[in-house]
Amino acid sequence: MQRQDYILRMIGELQQFVRGAIGTGGPSGAKEALHAVMHAQQQLFQRPVAEVIALALTEQIELLGQGYTPEVAAEKVATYAAILEEGALVYDAMERTDLAFSSRQLALSALLTAAIRWPEATALFDPDIDKILAELMPGDLNPVVQEMLREWDAPE
Repeated sequence: MQRQDYILRMIGELQQFVRGAIGTGGPSGAKEALHAVMHAQQQLFQRPVAEVIALALTEQIELLGQGYTPEVAAEKVATYAAILEEGALVYDAMERTDLAFSSRQLALSALLTAAIRWPEATALFDPDIDKILAELMPGDLNPVVQEMLREWDAPE
């Protein structure tokens, strides 16, 4: 429970900082917010961002879950998705809708991959998946993501 509280606090602080920084309306605020998002990602993975983004998504999820129970690994993936969503908000503020879309699609992909991998944790992912889907047009998603979405949404 202490770990979950820490993660929630970290995401809450990141959200506050991002909204404050992009609320200034200037490019320096957006750059600061983007730096905070990258720092949060580095903290989560305990590796440099450049090293993490060079990995395939499945490798990133494997790295997040390494040595943890499925429940803790699922929380870490949900945290990763939240960090990516904050990055999307920064890209929106920078008027980079292409990068915002990519960040949201990656967040959705991470959640779907984890939900399929750890079906016992699906309840943790469902609200976040629904939230991201409300911001994306499913028809615009990469075909692989569309297939994962069908698999996730299929009746059991």
